[in-house]
Amino acid sequence: LLRFGFPHKLAFTYFTTHGISVAEPGAYIIYYGVLSLCVTLAFTAGKRSFCHHVCWMAPFMISGRWLRNRFQWPALHLRSEKIGCTNCLTCTRDCPMSLDVHVLVQQGRMENLECILCGTCVDGCKAGIIKFAYLNGESEAPRR
Repeated sequence: LLRFGFPHKLAFTYFTTHGISVAEPGAYIIYYGVLSLCVTLAFTAGKRSFCHHVCWMAPFMISGRWLRNRFQWPALHLRSEKIGCTNCLTCTRDCPMSLDVHVLVQQGRMENLECILCGTCVDGCKAGIIKFAYLNGESEAPRR
């Protein structure tokens, strides 16, 4: 944009019918229904309630992790060294799953059923004590 100049006009509804970005106006009913479900669950059942109660992938992820740990299949894990931790709590603040990663580091057990192995804690750790590891048959007991 800087090299060729900024656009003179922005068309936010470009290629949409009648300025609506969904196929039909009736689709807004579905959209607002799902949105209200998410908001209602957040206020009534707490954080990440949609993930806990509605998400269709959660049972597969939890059962897959349970099977992996049960049969000690090789898999990607998180490892940490609690000795080098500076207690900055960046790992906990940045975790998109709202896990208390700092407590996991202090306990020396990074396994948690709700962890999606996104690596945000690995990237955010200034001390570099949280790392990915590919473990061959080793497992830790899952925490909930």
